[in-house]
Amino acid sequence: MRDRLQRRSMPLLIAVTAVVVMAGCGTALPSTTALPTLPVHTAAAEPTQESPPPTMVPVESDEPEPTFADTGSPGTPPCANDELKASRGITQVEGDERVTEILLVAAGTCSVDAFPTLLLQDDDGMKLVMADAAGPGGIDLVGGVAYVSAIRLSNWCLGDPAYPVSIGIEHATGTLMVTGDSFPDEGDLPACLFQDSEPLLAATAWQPRP
Repeated sequence: MRDRLQRRSMPLLIAVTAVVVMAGCGTALPSTTALPTLPVHTAAAEPTQESPPPTMVPVESDEPEPTFADTGSPGTPPCANDELKASRGITQVEGDERVTEILLVAAGTCSVDAFPTLLLQDDDGMKLVMADAAGPGGIDLVGGVAYVSAIRLSNWCLGDPAYPVSIGIEHATGTLMVTGDSFPDEGDLPACLFQDSEPLLAATAWQPRP
């Protein structure tokens, strides 16, 4: 009986032993190893070069600078006194002002200042009042055409002048005296409004007489 039990258990023991041996001798599966992470190299951005600001180059004009002796269009000669005739109209009273007109005629085409530079001179040759041109520029006179400028005088705080008082037009070539009666009229001086001020003499720009 005992021998039979031993004979039956032997095959079972052999089978279990074989399984254990095979498990011990079996080839282990390779484990998965994470690949090393390679560093990522990013190309450095090149610095942006700013463009220099544009250089401003001054533009030179071909036109000549206006001067006292060179007015009007370039190339037009200034008027000489012997080419000009100037006369004046009647004197008008407008409040505290004395007003008249000067007519200017040139023999040929020439240029004068757009606004006349004036003076008042008495009979003794004394210059009583000076008035600078009221604006810049020049004008070309057409020969034989009359040009007009309105003259205003006010605030006469000077003494009585030696009559007659004449109007003069200053040019680069000299002083052109205006023909006509005294301006202001004798005994009709403008009122003195500002005691410490000089007389006020002004002229408008030359315009062709309509």
